[in-house]
Amino acid sequence: MSYNIIHKDDNAYEILRSIPITYFKNKNESINQQVLGLWVNYLGGDHVLQKENYFLICKTIPEAELVM
Repeated sequence: MSYNIIHKDDNAYEILRSIPITYFKNKNESINQQVLGLWVNYLGGDHVLQKENYFLICKTIPEAELVM
């Protein structure tokens, strides 16, 4: 099984989907936060990153804990 993983600010994220930003723009060029939030919820994500002209809907990969 392969995953698309991106690292940002000492966190690792699994990229669930990459969607063009234009899909979320209103007529006044602002971002429709409600629609973006619905996509994040639908895909089971918990974080959105922006890379070039895309929103990356991601899920945080938890850090491993050592058990001794």
